[in-house]
Amino acid sequence: MEAKASESGLPEDCCNAIVLRRVYHHLSDAAATNASLFRALRPGGLLAVIDFPPPPLFGRGSLGVPVQEVVDELTARGFHMVRLSTDWPGRGPLGTYCVLLRKPLPHAGMIATPV
Repeated sequence: MEAKASESGLPEDCCNAIVLRRVYHHLSDAAATNASLFRALRPGGLLAVIDFPPPPLFGRGSLGVPVQEVVDELTARGFHMVRLSTDWPGRGPLGTYCVLLRKPLPHAGMIATPV
């Protein structure tokens, strides 16, 4: 299985957890990638995004992504925020953060049917 620019390549409902470490800021089509990650997680599954903010005067790109942008994009896709740690270790003098999100469980009483 091979990932593409906007597709994780993971099968639907295959993962209990996915970790993206210093990758999110490189996504060229975050909305499509986030949809792919959402499909790959089982209901209740966790997504951890570990990344770093860009230096002052820089926007998203090879030099990081603002944490609020990550949160906004993933919650817009349907993930629920679990925890945010803005002092994650591992990036030397620049700050690193970890955003932990969960794919929600289906609502009680709803029955999933194949499409």
